[in-house]
Amino acid sequence: MSPFMWCALIGCGALALSLLLDGLFDGLDDLLFDGSLPVLACALGVFGAVGMGVQALAGERLSTQVLIGVPLGFAVAAGAGTRAVWVRLRRSMPRNAIPLTVGELVGSEVRVLWWKDGRGEVIATSRGHQATLPARSDDALRAGAIAWVVDATADDTLVVGRVDPPDRAADRHSAPTE
Repeated sequence: MSPFMWCALIGCGALALSLLLDGLFDGLDDLLFDGSLPVLACALGVFGAVGMGVQALAGERLSTQVLIGVPLGFAVAAGAGTRAVWVRLRRSMPRNAIPLTVGELVGSEVRVLWWKDGRGEVIATSRGHQATLPARSDDALRAGAIAWVVDATADDTLVVGRVDPPDRAADRHSAPTE
């Protein structure tokens, strides 16, 4: 088997498996950049397929530069096209189709479900998603209290506090008092 055939098999196989068994390769989707798996798999598959075609049509009469350059050019074009389609598809999806991340909750309001010794669980709602997340705080909180997300840690724990967010604190100070 030629190296081109191996490239075509690996690229097309990875692309087919990622489409059919959605979720199996999710960890690799963000390997290099958003959507890198389909882009790299498509480029590798096209490189192998075009390389086999060029090799079959021209045989051994071509130089190595042409034998590698033509498939490589098609592979780069296929990768760029796949990336452009991926970005366009991603932008056209509804915002609630993308899972909620803890980083985007910073500055938002959450409700405390339970609290004990500086740790507990809060419920957050954003973009139509509702999530129950672990949280910690130095403030004394109780179940049912409203808190604000101050920070999100690397282990997906929210740091919450009973402080007013900056925009509401400014509104309260600028409001006329009687």
